[in-house]
Amino acid sequence: MSKKIGLVSFILLLIGLAAWLIYSSNNKSSTVNLVSEYSDVVKQSASAPTALKPESVPDISLTAMLRAGIYTNQGVLQSESINLVNIEGRRLMLNGQPLQVQAVSEIELIKAFELGNQQIVLFGFNQGGNQCGIQYQMLSITESTSSTSKVFGSCLQLTSVMESGNEIILSMPQNNPYLGADVLVNYKYSNGQIYEQAKLTKQQLKQKYANLSATKILQVASADGCYVDGIMLDDNSCGNGRKYCVMFKNLTRPVKNADYKLLKSFCTN
Repeated sequence: MSKKIGLVSFILLLIGLAAWLIYSSNNKSSTVNLVSEYSDVVKQSASAPTALKPESVPDISLTAMLRAGIYTNQGVLQSESINLVNIEGRRLMLNGQPLQVQAVSEIELIKAFELGNQQIVLFGFNQGGNQCGIQYQMLSITESTSSTSKVFGSCLQLTSVMESGNEIILSMPQNNPYLGADVLVNYKYSNGQIYEQAKLTKQQLKQKYANLSATKILQVASADGCYVDGIMLDDNSCGNGRKYCVMFKNLTRPVKNADYKLLKSFCTN
């Protein structure tokens, strides 16, 4: 009898061990138990330039690495949960000390760089409110210092991030309803500082729309759902038509046909 009990116990033990191994395997991709090396974070950033628009989700995301911790020249960099006036938020910690990076949302690690003796990390987060979906901040770490940039961005998603010598150039739409989402604003990160580069001048706007005509503008408005059955829509969803009026007012040699007259009437009333 005792042998049978021992055999049953052994079989149950094997079944339990197999179940644990299956569970562990299924959850391996969604958990990070170890602090990551900074070089591994940089490699994952480089393997997905697409960190802004990923075609596939990696087993361990950069943001998950940040939650678990990343070894840097100044110690472990990690995001932790905090209470912000009865709202759960997150903040960054470096070697156990809080940094000037906190948000009411998850702090996303977007990209990591190594420029000279600097480890530079780009973060994105939501500061709360309905008017701004995402803002950005950068952190520079050397063996002796660390510094955070000012918060920056147009409240829209980044479209590109590029290294240029010892600088980083970041681009995103200007978030200007007069111009549309295809007009970008660039930010330059250099020596620990963020600089907004010049926006389009009036002359550049004229060059941008030089090949347009009133008819082409109405075709753009129609594709946007803002020109329907011969009527220009001026509601909020169409930005009150300001995008098309900017195009119209910067035409260089317009043909004054019926489409021109329609836009002229719409944009001057």
